[in-house]
Amino acid sequence: MSRQSKIEIRMLEGLLPVIIALMLLFVIPAMAAERFVIHGDGTLTDTTTGLMWAAKDNGGLVNWRAARSYTYNYKGGGHTDWRMPTLNELASLYDSRNKNKHGYHVTRLIDISAASCWASETVDYKAARFNFTYGEVYWLRKSFSGPGRVLPVRSAN
Repeated sequence: MSRQSKIEIRMLEGLLPVIIALMLLFVIPAMAAERFVIHGDGTLTDTTTGLMWAAKDNGGLVNWRAARSYTYNYKGGGHTDWRMPTLNELASLYDSRNKNKHGYHVTRLIDISAASCWASETVDYKAARFNFTYGEVYWLRKSFSGPGRVLPVRSAN
């Protein structure tokens, strides 16, 4: 190998950390942003799952029954077929690498204002909530109105 080739390889090796840093700063976040299509009407679609989400949660304390009622009466984007998300659907939004403006691990495009959101799953008098701080599931009394929210979802087709 010629001396010039060795110098060029060393220069490229020196640029590798810079290239990786640029990818982490610009390319990967852009790819995440492309995952969601913002509709400008308070909704966005997740192109990975095909689900349409409300762009923000209900904004206040709510027990499971009130959360279910909120989602069924939600009219975001002019749609009337909103529902409570499943645990798997909520978990699909969890992103350990990013945080929204409230510090929860979810895309910045969705305004979840509390650590957890109610899910549709129930067992007897308990209902599930997904926690966006730790990516964990909690089972609480349906009547519990602690710091949880609800985020309406619908099939986007």
